[in-house]
Amino acid sequence: MMRRPFFFTGTGTDIGKTHVLCALLNARRAAGHQTRVLKPVASGFDPDALSATDTIRLLRANGQALNAQAVQAMTPWRFKAAISPDMAARLEQRDLRLAPLVNWCLDHLDPAGPTLIEGAGGVMSPIAEDGLNLDLIRELDARPVLVTGNYLGTISHTLTALRALDGRCTVIINAMAPGPVSAAQTADTIMRHAPRAGVVVFDPASPDALLDILDQA
Repeated sequence: MMRRPFFFTGTGTDIGKTHVLCALLNARRAAGHQTRVLKPVASGFDPDALSATDTIRLLRANGQALNAQAVQAMTPWRFKAAISPDMAARLEQRDLRLAPLVNWCLDHLDPAGPTLIEGAGGVMSPIAEDGLNLDLIRELDARPVLVTGNYLGTISHTLTALRALDGRCTVIINAMAPGPVSAAQTADTIMRHAPRAGVVVFDPASPDALLDILDQA
């Protein structure tokens, strides 16, 4: 029986999904584990600044080759404009539909271990002309992992996203900068209002703690 994939999404864009996912991939590689990681869609993809793209960052963290073939294998739908993928696809006069994304992801799941999929933008952001990240999560029957921050307003943003995800989710608080309260206080408040969610505070000094997320096999 195929294992359910993990789908990394966020409360918004630039919240640190790739940063957290790279830390998890590095930790798994240090522990001697191979990981299947997919980022099917990327907008803001500049081939002239390839090393700065999220796809290359993920490949590097996963110990994979950094070449055109590896980029295509991880991210087959790439768009230059740094806007939602559906809008970026229209600018390039390309068709981006949910069904091909779903089928491609299903075809590339690892039958032997966890597959980690990174979305594009926030949980309610369009990832195709006819679907949101949320729709892709549901079509794949994926386990959502929601990355959020520790800024003023994050509790509302996180609880709103959790409501869309039916509350069953792992939340990672990426405390990139000092917030108005500690990340632990933010975590306590989120858990009080969303008791079905598991909340982890990401500590860059202890990335191994992220490995526990994948125990939900």
